[in-house]
Amino acid sequence: MLYRFPPTPTEVLGDISFLAGKHEVFAKLKRERKPGQRTVLMTEHTLIFVLKGVKLLHLPDQTVTASPGDVVLLRKGIYVMAEYIEEGVDFEALMLFLSARLLQGLAHHGRKGDAPADDHCVVFPATGWVDGFKEGVYKFFQQRPAHIDQLLPLKQQEILLLLLSGPHGAKVQEFIYTAASQEPGDIDFIVRQYLLQPVTIAELAALSNCSLAKFKRDFQQRHHCAPRTWINRQRLKHACMLLENTDQPIAAIADACGFDNTSYFIRLFKTGYGATPAAWRAKIVIG
Repeated sequence: MLYRFPPTPTEVLGDISFLAGKHEVFAKLKRERKPGQRTVLMTEHTLIFVLKGVKLLHLPDQTVTASPGDVVLLRKGIYVMAEYIEEGVDFEALMLFLSARLLQGLAHHGRKGDAPADDHCVVFPATGWVDGFKEGVYKFFQQRPAHIDQLLPLKQQEILLLLLSGPHGAKVQEFIYTAASQEPGDIDFIVRQYLLQPVTIAELAALSNCSLAKFKRDFQQRHHCAPRTWINRQRLKHACMLLENTDQPIAAIADACGFDNTSYFIRLFKTGYGATPAAWRAKIVIG
C-alpha cells in the first residue's frame, strides 16, 4: 500500500499531531511506539528532525540512517521508510513540509554549485541554533498559537535561513536550489522509476516538475498514446511474467504491479489478454 504524505488540511482536522492552516499543512509531530515500515509518497519536500529512535530511509541507491540530533532534508518522491525503535524508546520526529513557493523564495540565497545536486536526501548533525528552533516549534503542538497561517511560513523560512547560515549551508543551498527548480525532469525516467507504484498521472506530473497538461502532451508526443494507457500496458506485461513464473495470489500480483484495486486489475487484464489472470495462469500450467 502506498501512503501519501502530507495529507490535505481537511484530512487532518482535529488531529493534534499536525499543524495546519486553512490551505496548507505545515508540520507534524510523528510518534510511534512499535517498529514499522511503509512505502510513502512524499508530496512535498520535507525537513525532518529525529528526536527519539532511528529512522531508515530506503532510497533508490542507498539506505540513509537518521538518528536523534540529525537534520534530514528529503525531496518529494516515493520512499520506503522504517522506524527502528530501541527497546523502551519510542520513535519521535518533527516534520516540516516545505512548499515549492517557500523554496523558490530562498533559492537565491548563498552561492549554488556548478550543477544542481541530485541527492534525494541530505543528512547532517544539528547545531545549537537548530536545537533552539526545535524546542520552540515543539511547544506549538502543546499550545496552538493564534494566526498559525501567517506564523508557520515564517517559522519554516526561519529554520531554512538558520540552516543556510550553519556549517552545512552549502549542502542546504544545493538542496533548495534543486528542489525549487522549475525545469521539467525526464518524464520517461520518472514514469519508469514509479511504474509499479499506484501513483496518479497528476502525481507523476508533479514529480517531473511539469504541469499536468504539459506532462500529458509531452508523453503523447514520445509514446503516441496517453500516459495511463502506456503505463497499464507495461504493468500488465509485468503481471503476465509474475503469473507465469510465481505462485503469488492474484491480489498480491495486482499490488506488485501498481494496482491498488484487484477487481480493476482483473477487468483490465481480461480486456487486454482475453482471459482473467487466474484463467491465464491455468492455461500456462496446462500448456
